Amino acid sequence: MKELQELAESVVDEARDAGATEVVAEAVDSFASQVRFSNCEVDSVNSWNEKHVMLFVAVGKRTMSSDLRDIGRARELVREVVAAARHCPPSKSYKGIASGRFAYTRVRPDPKIVHLKDPGRFVHEAIGASEREGAYDVGGALTQRLENIGIASSGGASAWDESASLCLSVRAFSQPEASGHAVCCASRLSRMRAKETGAKAGQHAAAAKNPVLGDEGRADLVLEPLCLGSLTHSVTLMMSALRVEIGTSIFAKKIGKPVASRQVTFVDDPATESISRRAFDHEGVPTRKNIVVKDGVLKTYLHNTSSARRFGTRTTANAGPFIPTLWNLAAQPVPFHPSVLPGDWSLDEIVSDTQHGLYINNTWYTRYQNYGTGEFSTIPRDALLRIENGEIVGSVKNIRISDNMLQFLKSVDAVSRQSQEVEWWDEIVPASTLPFVRARGVTITRSS
Repeated sequence: MKELQELAESVVDEARDAGATEVVAEAVDSFASQVRFSNCEVDSVNSWNEKHVMLFVAVGKRTMSSDLRDIGRARELVREVVAAARHCPPSKSYKGIASGRFAYTRVRPDPKIVHLKDPGRFVHEAIGASEREGAYDVGGALTQRLENIGIASSGGASAWDESASLCLSVRAFSQPEASGHAVCCASRLSRMRAKETGAKAGQHAAAAKNPVLGDEGRADLVLEPLCLGSLTHSVTLMMSALRVEIGTSIFAKKIGKPVASRQVTFVDDPATESISRRAFDHEGVPTRKNIVVKDGVLKTYLHNTSSARRFGTRTTANAGPFIPTLWNLAAQPVPFHPSVLPGDWSLDEIVSDTQHGLYINNTWYTRYQNYGTGEFSTIPRDALLRIENGEIVGSVKNIRISDNMLQFLKSVDAVSRQSQEVEWWDEIVPASTLPFVRARGVTITRSS
């Protein structure tokens, strides 16, 4: 979409003419269609289309960002933003945006997703597969997303990108307190596994029947990618250099030190094939693979240009979206597609090797008592299955995981060969590619 790139370039030119010293403009044209379902029936079909320009300007050290929603008034609005920036207090932390000549690698989205006219068929396939596994109530959503982006900056960035994806989320019930959850994320239509996703949710729901009150104490936990994703969502945000600076990260002063077991390698790779693939960050820097934790050792923080200059290093091409606030410095560094690299176990081997533990389908409401030291709690949901002597022997309910995140990461002793791309609600955003893992001796308490 060359016209979006040209729109971004014209916004940059307008801002420079108005007196801005540095500018980034990102023009976005997005479309989303969603099929929602519950009680084994489709409830609604909705679609949204938005076209807007995210704008960041600096007048010297005075910075401001805005989201221009009225494209027809873009020229007038750009000048208003630059004028407002002149009245902002100077930022001591702002160190500029990226500059240079950039080359980009793009991947065309799957035209079969772009032109998909009947996504509802996947919903019916998923519902039918769940029902065949014994589920009586199946709900969720199927979301089709198309996005075209053009970016330009006063530093020399100028590019466009496009993406298309499908995300299916299925939650099935076999009893009021017995549920299972499964998702499928696909950037290629051939990878949409609606029947398998529905069947998995139904199987988990069937296995979760007749749950009993879970025991408090310590247990070995076998976590599905959905559950691991909810936990690592907060962990990857803490890898941002800004989080380190403001004291809300467990990784402060830990570069070169062990922060997880040797089985754990964290990678942020927005250039890989995924539903969150990006050719450039929000400063226009080409994205690349960053190994953040290797064999348990922290190697780097995530940086944009400003934070990299403050830390005396180079940007990792992780500039996040500019947030429209009066005193925005520049977007904080963010992960685009976090992954935990696979290991050498099969899921069956992990379960059979676990003598006393829990198999956890999903979790939500992960909250920290102390962001700097890592004390947290989270509430497991859906299938919570009890493992004894290497076999699943029943299900439990009303438990909470209450531990320390650094300790949890260091307790991981088994990582599966199998990985899955997962995205769900606000718990796992952006999408992550994750394996099954086992964490030893994690503290379990009761939830009210």
